[in-house]
Amino acid sequence: MPISTVIKRIRKLFGATTNFNEGIRVVVNTEKLEQRVAVVENGMLEEYTIERTGTQHIVGSIYKGRVRNLEQGLKAMFVDIGLEKNAFLHFWDAIPAADNEEEEGLRDEIEPIERGGKPKARKKKITAKDIPGLYPVGAELLVQVTKGPIGNKGPRVTSNISLPGRFLVLMPLNDMFGISRKIDEQKERDRLRKILRKLNVPEGMGVIMRTVCMGKRARYFVRDLAMLVKQW
Repeated sequence: MPISTVIKRIRKLFGATTNFNEGIRVVVNTEKLEQRVAVVENGMLEEYTIERTGTQHIVGSIYKGRVRNLEQGLKAMFVDIGLEKNAFLHFWDAIPAADNEEEEGLRDEIEPIERGGKPKARKKKITAKDIPGLYPVGAELLVQVTKGPIGNKGPRVTSNISLPGRFLVLMPLNDMFGISRKIDEQKERDRLRKILRKLNVPEGMGVIMRTVCMGKRARYFVRDLAMLVKQW
């Protein structure tokens, strides 16, 4: 569904006089067959989720799976995560986010930030051609559900696990640092870069600062990070 259509529906639900250009709003629409939830930040649609009645609510869940078979023609693999249907993992979704140039909108949405402290060791860049060798049949891996099962199709998963917090997104298996490009004020971006580099992020993990970080003090991020690491 086009974003413009979603925004129009949200405006209609709240009435034409509602000001959607300030703050954060969560809009929930519940009907017999499905529920729709939208998150709007300062007039921009940030998240839009649809849950249909009778479907398994497993999106965002993390599983330890086992590769059952590889499909070179599809450039994908099927992973057993304990459900009725094996999960579908595209090779691109198995590439670390920092290496994945095909990750849709990643570079447009996130500004990569060089991590503070020790210089990052250079390592071989992983491509889709490397995936079958990294995850042969029988290999175990952690995956996160990005799309639930539909009909006779199993869920779609990714190995790029992320845990969203109030201000930060923790990537426990990826050491990428970044700031949302929607924070366009240069002075504020410089302030957040300094805070991000000083955060005590565990080795091998990465974080992304969300748009809502604008104007917030460092202590909010320290608390959010501690909660996310504990959750992991």
